[in-house]
This record gives sequence, C-alpha cells and structure tokens, in this order.
Amino acid sequence: MNNILRSSVKIALLFIAIAAISDIATAENGPDNIFFEDETKEQFARDISSVTYDGWKKWQDGVIIKDINVEGSQGLLLPGDMRGNPLTLPLIMESFDRKNKSQDYIAIIRAVAGAVANGMRKWQKEYRNENISFPQGVNTVITLPPCQNLPVALDSGSSSGDSTMTEEALYSYMLYRAPGKSVDVRGVLRAAAKAISQSFDRWKAECSIVGIVASGGIGPQPAPMGPGPGPVRGAQGNNGKLIGAYIDRDLMYNRMIEHYKSYKP
Repeated sequence: MNNILRSSVKIALLFIAIAAISDIATAENGPDNIFFEDETKEQFARDISSVTYDGWKKWQDGVIIKDINVEGSQGLLLPGDMRGNPLTLPLIMESFDRKNKSQDYIAIIRAVAGAVANGMRKWQKEYRNENISFPQGVNTVITLPPCQNLPVALDSGSSSGDSTMTEEALYSYMLYRAPGKSVDVRGVLRAAAKAISQSFDRWKAECSIVGIVASGGIGPQPAPMGPGPGPVRGAQGNNGKLIGAYIDRDLMYNRMIEHYKSYKP
C-alpha cells in the first residue's frame, strides 16, 4: 500500500513539474516576449513594410476615377467617385510568408495590416477634390470634345478618412487587436503606426490623379448665332488613374528602425 502511495505521489509530482515547465515555456514564447530580440523587431519591420507595399500597389493599380462633374475648367471629384476594390486585409496579407512564424507574430502582423486596410477603406470612400483642372472647358462651343485633366497631387484634395491614417488612430486600432501588451509589443506597434502615417502623407504628395477624360455637356453657340466660345456646363469625366509613387517600402522600414533605436518606454 505504501509503495502504491509513494508511486502515486511521484507521478503527481512529475505532472506538476511538467505543467510548471510548460507554463514557463508558454510565458517565454507568449506574445509579450516575441520582440525581446532586436532581430525579430527588424524582421517585423521588413515584413510589414513589404506586405503593405505589395497590397498597396495592387490596390492603387486597380483604382478607377469615374463620373467627375466638369463645370467650365473645374472638375469636381466627390466621395464615391474613386472606384475600384478597396485595400483589404486579405490583399495586404496575400504576400506574407507564414513559414516559421508563430501564431502570435502573425496575429500582430494582421493587426497592423488591418489598421492600414481600415484607414484606407474610409479614406478612399470619402476622398474629394475640387481642384481638378480641365483648361479646355473654359473655351467651348456646343459641347466639350474629349480632353484630359491636368495632373493633380492627391494632397490637393481631402478625406474624412485622413483622420484614420494618423499615427494615433493607427496605433489605437493595432493595440486593441494585437495579442500582448508588453513594452516591446507596444513599441513595435508605435513604430509601425508612425512609419505608416508618415509614408501615407508622403504618398499623397507624390501620387497624382491623371488621365480623366472629360467630354459632353453644353457649351455656348458659336457667333453670330450665339455668344461664341465659353465655359461648358454639365460635362462628365471618367477613367482617371492614380499615377506616381506607391507607398514607400524603404521609408516605412527605415522609420520603424529609427523608432526602435530612440524608443524609451
């Protein structure tokens, strides 16, 4: 009987030891300890910069600007006129290599990518621009023949979605959805939010709306039957594109590395 009791105690102690070792291993490998090594932080900066750029490029190449109202020389792009599929989380994650990545690491990548997708979805939906120029629209007779807009930078317009692409808005979105709230995790998320926001602002300055073809509408009758050339009314513009820089992968990476070096919790 005593032998059986001693054996039972030994088995119980063995299970306790195994459980303790398991708990220690889980703690060491949990989300709060993912970024303990600088190499992992650098890898994260490379990963998030690359997947954001890849998804952004596919999204930007698919944007079509349609149904622009043209009055005289002014084209008016209203919310909803920037068409094409939005920049989604699956599109950003499409190029991510999950091999040898932990589930917590992937979840944090998804939190950052989700912040970008959420912000850009609102930005695209609400973007407007009243500074699109069609010089030919001032001097028309009868109707406006097909003509293209003068290229105009995206930052000449605005969107209520700009507020979702600020550092603080991006960081809040990431922090709420990422596993782990350690100093290292928060530092990595802050670096990503800062880098993405700054890269977004540069992108708006370096990417332009081009190729909108406007035509139609009603222009004045020519002299002597009418007043001669004048501004067109009710013309429409379609098939515009976003041409120029994509979001800058290298800028994102470098800004994140700079933040790691200066971050003080």
